[in-house]
Amino acid sequence: MAQTTHIQNFYDQVLNLTGKSHGLRTTCEQICRNLLLSFSVEEAILVIAYKSHWKTLLNVGSEGIHYFFPPVEYQDNDTFPFHQVTKAIRLKKCTLIDYENVRRLTLPLERRSQIIGCMIVDFPQNVDTLQLRANDFRYLGALLASELNASMIDAIIQDEHSGRRIAERELQIRQHEQHNLQKQLQALHDISFKLWRAHSIDNMLFVAVDEAKKQLNIDRMAIFLFLPGNRMQGTYGTDIYGNTVNEQYFESDIPDLWFAPHILQQRGEYLAIEDNTPLYHNLKVVGFGWSAYISLWDEDTPIGWIACDNLLSGMPLPGHLHQLLKQFGFIVSQHLVRRQAEEKLIQLNTELELRVAERTLALQQAKDKLEKVSQEDPLTQVANRRLFDERFSEEWRRAERHKLPLSLLIIDVDHFKEYNDSFGHAAGDQCLKTIAATLAPIERRAGALFARYGGEEFVLLLPGQDQLAARYAAERSLEAIRALCIPNSPDNGSQANIVTISIGGCTVTPSAKSSAAAFFKLTDAALYEAKSSGRNQIFMTSDNGSNYRIP
Repeated sequence: MAQTTHIQNFYDQVLNLTGKSHGLRTTCEQICRNLLLSFSVEEAILVIAYKSHWKTLLNVGSEGIHYFFPPVEYQDNDTFPFHQVTKAIRLKKCTLIDYENVRRLTLPLERRSQIIGCMIVDFPQNVDTLQLRANDFRYLGALLASELNASMIDAIIQDEHSGRRIAERELQIRQHEQHNLQKQLQALHDISFKLWRAHSIDNMLFVAVDEAKKQLNIDRMAIFLFLPGNRMQGTYGTDIYGNTVNEQYFESDIPDLWFAPHILQQRGEYLAIEDNTPLYHNLKVVGFGWSAYISLWDEDTPIGWIACDNLLSGMPLPGHLHQLLKQFGFIVSQHLVRRQAEEKLIQLNTELELRVAERTLALQQAKDKLEKVSQEDPLTQVANRRLFDERFSEEWRRAERHKLPLSLLIIDVDHFKEYNDSFGHAAGDQCLKTIAATLAPIERRAGALFARYGGEEFVLLLPGQDQLAARYAAERSLEAIRALCIPNSPDNGSQANIVTISIGGCTVTPSAKSSAAAFFKLTDAALYEAKSSGRNQIFMTSDNGSNYRIP
């Protein structure tokens, strides 16, 4: 009867506890405290099925009550071996048996025909506990199973809500990162397009620095190109206030700093980053922060690097920016190599065009000289017979087509053979040069041609000039040679001791009934008439039959 009262008091306390709103932890701990107070329990353990494993939720011992949430892995021990726990779970039966100086209660916790936990309690072997029976604790098992099931459902719901919130937050973060990445990838595309549109290497380097700072949110950036002899030169960079400036004045040896070995080796890194490092401007320390160097390559040859840092804002380097910087370095390398090749090709083409122009000019000059030589008498430097023949045919056709007059004078140096015999061929050549130089400028009207026809004979072609004009030209020529007073040896019938000329002239209007050859014969016949009449005179004829003799 006393034992029944003892159990009844225990259940009154348990019912008083479960009838109020308490959490699982409070409920379990209060039940264990009541067990300790009511029955002087030595040890107890509460094992539950948690995430497909058996784990310890509560442990009672000499050190007090320990509650674990989330539950911890069950630690096999001498007091409660794991095989006994699993055996009790398999049996699904509440038992109370004597075991090594204690009375051990195994209380499976069942909910909807499924074991969700097990509580093992060791009671002391004394008069008060000998009357205890296993069935006395069935109701306790039902209460614990109910509380445990409700709490675990709440925990699962909370975990699901928490997991959902975490997943939503992670999704938002990923979407935000993806959006930023897309924006910056688009920024790289925009930068590449602007580099493509740059009108020179200088403009391209400026755009690369200025746009990359804006689009990639970088405080400072500078591009350096390598020179022969292990040296480097600045292009465009950023001053300590964040302004994009021209730094082509800067030139120095490649510095022996931490980043150089990483990005100068043939198989080195494309990107070198260091945190909490000195930041430089013109090789002088201007602050501390992260510093990044991106190498520029032409296949296996380093051609420069891009330097950037966070001097102004001090903001940390975002993780995704690593790949963007590598991609940016690759884009700049491509455009720089392409533009250098284009400008080199342009320079080579310009040099080639200049050489071609020089060679073309030289060839043209040679051609002009050859043409001049082919049309010029080498002795007198006036037109030769070849040019006269070409022009004579052309002017005949033109005069025939337009019904214009055409005049021709044939000039012969009188007694030139005797002159050569008296003074020698050198003097004869000089005499011909003097005569040619005197007669060439006599007629300057358009189309007129003075030429050496051969030996001591010259011709004067007068397109579009009638007999009166031809007669005037002949008279001027005759007087001009007389005025030279070139000494000559006395000859038969000569009235003066000077060189003279005889001129035969003819004027015609070409037609289909006449020919250039016949016209030339008429002029030659006029010359013969002038010479046979005593020389040093003019004989003019025409196609209308009019003749003039001018002594």
